[in-house]
Amino acid sequence: MSTSSPRIIIVDPQQKLYHLVRAAMELMERRPRLIETYNGDDALMELRAIPPDLLITSQTLREASSGTVLALMAKREMAALPVIVVGEEDDPELDDETIAQSPFQYLRRPMAPEAFIRALRIALDGPEAAPRDAAPEEIIPVPPLEYNGQIQRILFELMRNVNAMAVILADRNGKVIGYDGAAGYVDRDLFAAALAPGFGNTIKMLPALGGQPRVLKYYDAERSTVFGLSLGLHHFVILVYDRAAPPAALGNVKRFGATAINQLLEIVGPVAFDPKPSSPALHAKPDAHAKRKTRTQELRAVQAQVAPSKPTADKPAMPTNLASPRPAPTQPVASFDPSVLDALDSVDLTQAEALFDPDKLAESAIALSPESRMTFDDALMQGIIGEIEE
Repeated sequence: MSTSSPRIIIVDPQQKLYHLVRAAMELMERRPRLIETYNGDDALMELRAIPPDLLITSQTLREASSGTVLALMAKREMAALPVIVVGEEDDPELDDETIAQSPFQYLRRPMAPEAFIRALRIALDGPEAAPRDAAPEEIIPVPPLEYNGQIQRILFELMRNVNAMAVILADRNGKVIGYDGAAGYVDRDLFAAALAPGFGNTIKMLPALGGQPRVLKYYDAERSTVFGLSLGLHHFVILVYDRAAPPAALGNVKRFGATAINQLLEIVGPVAFDPKPSSPALHAKPDAHAKRKTRTQELRAVQAQVAPSKPTADKPAMPTNLASPRPAPTQPVASFDPSVLDALDSVDLTQAEALFDPDKLAESAIALSPESRMTFDDALMQGIIGEIEE
């Protein structure tokens, strides 16, 4: 079976496989019809409605079954249907004998992009479309990198300094970690998947290059101009320009790009140039249960502080009768003259209206505190006055 527009059903509750399949099919110059589902039942309904050319499922599903069970159920519906099961790092690894006897292909992350593309070629075009004479390459895990605020600020500053349209951070497996700017107008996954093999092969060139290599890739084309900067051995940064880049773009990318990469390397640490990183994570996420437990302990501590304490022998209990004694009756004023109240009719009430006049109040406030006056520059900085065009 060989088709340029295959119908592929993707089953992934975490919605990670869709972008991976789409980017891989773009590299294979195929235009697939992708149907994304989130559980096995919906996938089987789609399979029975219109027979697909390929089924790709995640090993971990929300229901009780798994990707391998769904693959067997799909093969019962369509015996000739190719199926690919993709497992995560924490999913069980199948032995070679089980994989050889299984009616589906089983891949487990981390995996090289070439391995996934080869599995797609076998599923769509048959085993003869992807011969494998060489021994399997060693899969080197990519240390995960968290796209936090500090990294985002560095990349945004780089994008602004070089006047690029978008900036993308990805790893050598083709996974997009983060992006900024007008990245929604470009195919981020395609750029990441296409540039990943080149940056990933830098590890193979270490014996000839030496330690801590810096790589700069440059693509000048009709629709876009793309620069790629290596961030160690496992990650890279992509700068995208709309159509032709400015004449000084190459110099600016080399100048400001070197500064930004050095700042990012300080965040990543020594693992950036480690060809075989042993640490599974750069920024390990805290355990959710431990986080909830710590939060519960904090709440209990706060409740203990505000809870009323019981009376002890040294500290007497607070009296319950808190009513204040009645005040003594006041004595009448002996020299009170009632005719003073008659003089209120002669008061000029128009003068009292000035107390509520906003202009009068503003003048009084400025007169009392002249140092609190707001200058024109202060009003402009605080947004009270808009920008004035010259």
